[in-house]
Amino acid sequence: MSTAGRNTVSGRTYRRTRPRGFAPWSPKPNTVLLVEQVRAVLDEYRAHLPMTARQVFYRLVGNYRFPKDEKAYDRLQETLNRARRARMIPMDAIRDDRAASAGHSFGYTGPADFWDSVRTSARDYARPLTEGQRRAVEVWIEAVGMMPMIAEVTREYGVLVYCSGGFESVCAKHDAAARIARREMPTTVLSVGDRDPSGLSILDAAAEDVAQFVEELGGTPPVVKRLAVTEEQIARYGLETAPQKPADRRGDHMPATVQAEALSPTQLTDLLRAGVEEAVDLRALARVKARSERERQQLVTKAERLR
Repeated sequence: MSTAGRNTVSGRTYRRTRPRGFAPWSPKPNTVLLVEQVRAVLDEYRAHLPMTARQVFYRLVGNYRFPKDEKAYDRLQETLNRARRARMIPMDAIRDDRAASAGHSFGYTGPADFWDSVRTSARDYARPLTEGQRRAVEVWIEAVGMMPMIAEVTREYGVLVYCSGGFESVCAKHDAAARIARREMPTTVLSVGDRDPSGLSILDAAAEDVAQFVEELGGTPPVVKRLAVTEEQIARYGLETAPQKPADRRGDHMPATVQAEALSPTQLTDLLRAGVEEAVDLRALARVKARSERERQQLVTKAERLR
């Protein structure tokens, strides 16, 4: 719908044809087929939703011979946009880099609401899963859009996920170093990112920079392990590759590059779970979970008496 002449925030007028809000859509037959293929992908990996558009793209390339180029990817993104506006695909099935928020707004509607919150807090009680661990473990991922999928796996181990895509910033690397240096135990970092010159060079530079900062802050430099994507995984899973971008000249030339989203959600989460379980003390984890559940039940019993 055109908005020419309509009031806008800036006071300007536009000749606009793009839809706003939810909008009906009558796509062409080839686009209908694409939407059906996307829905099949989302259904296959529904246990791992939301997926990023890039992850959907690679599943289409592998399963439906979708063209593997940026023009096709742009077409997919536009299709996902229109299909979600038309309610043909659930809005929350696709992970976008959403806007962040800040600030604080909190209160109770009355004393009854407060006591309800106490009972809810008792039901949600848990000890830190890092209790009793000999090493701290964290995951660095390059693409922020993959964070919810990865965090869904790591939270049951008490492992936090951080986006390393912004590690070209010296402040971001110093913040990571300060976090690691404050710990009373050594840290293991598991890295997930693209296998291309940019992704690897950012990781290498970040690992060196963070380690140097940690040492100067009086802490123990972390052990950084590449979890994905590796050369062995490319061969094992037959991952889709692309030539190195001409403008990406960091380090030695790479004849083939692979994005982390080329791993299916199942492959990615399996690799992640195996890597975390190798780094975490599973016996200590089981002990703290058992103790946490005993204490939670005691608190729930006490909180229920407040009714």
